[in-house]
Amino acid sequence: MSEKNPFRIMTKEHYPIIEVASALSALKITHDIDPETLKKAVEFIKRFADQYHHEKEEKIVFEQAKKKKIETSPIEAMEREHETTRERIREAVESLENGDLKNAIANLREWGNFIPDHIDRENHSLFPGLDGIFDYDEKEEFLREFERIDDELGGYDNMERMADEIFVEILKKTGNAIVEARSIPREDRDEFVVRLSKLMPENATLTVMYDEKSEELERMLEEFEIEEIKKKGVYAFRIKKKKNK
Repeated sequence: MSEKNPFRIMTKEHYPIIEVASALSALKITHDIDPETLKKAVEFIKRFADQYHHEKEEKIVFEQAKKKKIETSPIEAMEREHETTRERIREAVESLENGDLKNAIANLREWGNFIPDHIDRENHSLFPGLDGIFDYDEKEEFLREFERIDDELGGYDNMERMADEIFVEILKKTGNAIVEARSIPREDRDEFVVRLSKLMPENATLTVMYDEKSEELERMLEEFEIEEIKKKGVYAFRIKKKKNK
C-alpha cells in the first residue's frame, strides 16, 4: 500500500477490519459455523486489528500526540474503546477453548457491531484532527515506524488477504453481511462496497448502510440486483448477484 500520509494509512487499514466486522455482525448463534473459521477471525483481530494496527495508533501516534499541548480526551476515549473490543475477543477466545460456540459467536458479533462506529469516529473526527498537529518531519518519522511494523508483522496485503478469506468463509454459511459503509470516507466508499460485492459467494446478500442514494455506485454494480430498504435516518439497500437467465 503506497501512501505518504500516516493518517491515510491508518484509515485504509480500517477497511479490512470493517470487512471482517461486516461478516461477524450478521452471525447468529443458530448458524452452523466451523470453530476453525471463528478461530481464524479471532486470529485476524488479534494479529492485525489489535497488534498490527493498534501498534501504529496507540504506541506511535497516540503517544506522540499526548506529548503535545492538545486536548487528549478523544484519544483516551478511543483507547478505552480499544480495551472494550479486547475484552470481547478475550471472551470469544475463552469460549472457543471451552467449546462454547454460542457464546463465542455472541462476543464476535458484538465486536462486529461495535467496530464500525468506533472506526467512524477515528476516520471522520480523530484522524483529521491529529493530522493537523504534526509537521512534515514528525509524519515522516511515523512512516518509518510504520514500515518497521509492516516488516515485522506482515503488512497490509497480508491483512487484506486474510480478511477476504474470512469474509467469504463466513458468508458461505450465513448468506449475509451487514456493511456499515458510512464509516468509510466518501472518496473510498463506493469502491469498498463494490469490492465486497464482488467477493461475496453465490446466493449471499450484502445489507449496506449509506448516507444517500449513489447513482455512481449503482452504475458500478450493474451486474448485481439492488433492493432499497426503508430504515429511519439511513439510506440502506441489499445487494445480490443477478441470477443467470
